Amino acid sequence: MEQQIQVQIQDASNLNPPALGMLLLLAYLTWSLPRRFAICPLLVMTCLMPLGQQLEVFGLHFFLFRILLLVGAFRIVFKGEARQLVATRVDKLFLWWVIVSIVFGTLANPSMDLFRNRLGDAYNAMGCYFFARCVIVDFEDIVISVRTLAVLSLPMAMLMLVEKETGRNLLSVFGGVPEITVARNEHMRCQGAFRHPILAGTFGATQFPLFVALWFYSWRHRWLAVGATISSLIIVVAASSSGAVLAAATAIGGLGCWKWRGRMRLIRRGAVVLILGLALVMNAPVWYLFARVSDIAGGTGWHRAYLIDQAVTHFGEWWLFGTTYTAHWGPGGEVTAADPNMMDITNHYIAQGVSGGLLKLVFFIAIIVACFKTLGRRLSAEDEGSAAGFLVWAVGVALFAHCVSFMSVTYFDQILVVWYWLLAVICLIACAADKNICLSERCGVCAAA
Repeated sequence: MEQQIQVQIQDASNLNPPALGMLLLLAYLTWSLPRRFAICPLLVMTCLMPLGQQLEVFGLHFFLFRILLLVGAFRIVFKGEARQLVATRVDKLFLWWVIVSIVFGTLANPSMDLFRNRLGDAYNAMGCYFFARCVIVDFEDIVISVRTLAVLSLPMAMLMLVEKETGRNLLSVFGGVPEITVARNEHMRCQGAFRHPILAGTFGATQFPLFVALWFYSWRHRWLAVGATISSLIIVVAASSSGAVLAAATAIGGLGCWKWRGRMRLIRRGAVVLILGLALVMNAPVWYLFARVSDIAGGTGWHRAYLIDQAVTHFGEWWLFGTTYTAHWGPGGEVTAADPNMMDITNHYIAQGVSGGLLKLVFFIAIIVACFKTLGRRLSAEDEGSAAGFLVWAVGVALFAHCVSFMSVTYFDQILVVWYWLLAVICLIACAADKNICLSERCGVCAAA
């Protein structure tokens, strides 16, 4: 299904009236809303508008959220909303990651088509990330974004429940997703506005800890938090994805570790020792634990373990600039319908290396490490057990859930907007950590820096 949709979006301009009307409304709101609400239209499009319809200009594909990002960029320039931006370590690593993605990713097989593809990915990344960085400037802005996602999760869950019961996706009216829901092992794999059920389920799993934290943050949001928390779990279940279930379990476990937050260094070291111990006693490489779990719980764990095995075996093919040919990695020559030169890379870490080489993968991991360090510093500065501290913890749990999800799927649609938004949120927290500012106050962190 993912492959079929990827083929479909290569068509020319294909906006239908409902999508055009929604685009114009959200573009107007992006321009006119107060700064702290400017991110909300982008989140609405992410959750409720499928990524399929587009405008083609001089061979460049402008999906709807790309057009919205362009409006956001003009807003930031004309309203001077980038003036308060203060660069953090994560910002710099992110910028270098984008540069390496373009340069090294194109050198893998130099061509204008590949260069345009890499530029498109860079446009998505820079547009989402820095738009969020410029309009989210204090802690209450983070809360507004989380509340917006919480509100959006309610219709998302309802639509996916309808999809699960009827086998029809009502959001297909906007184009970009199939009307008839695909079933696997007699289970409907609902996808809502997303281009694949795994990514829809991943959205629910990674937002779950933020919605739980919203309940603790303010009594005014508790009913919304309860509804959103239940909705996020409904989204995970409706997607019928073992990868999303694993990410949700990780999020639940991460929230449960709140009471042991002072012992996380010991827990991390224990996890490393456990992995090393398993590597010593297992006959196969340690990543074949995915296959063992799959034997018990079902799913495609063997394929994911096999993919890691192939990436290690063929390290020499991709470490420098990445590669545009992995067809020989697949068992039995399995390739994607969208590109007969590539096998299905269902691992976001490996996809980083394949699309830009080892240096791109290193920068990607460095971004994640810097984010965790930032959150750790912020937590140590917060009051013991504060509501703001728990929300920071939940942001870290959401980040960890994404990291787990990266092992089972490559992010390729509007789920990337949610990922870049989370990185931007962590950068705001980094500004507060560097300046030792209390997150519980509406302090305008970056402006005060």
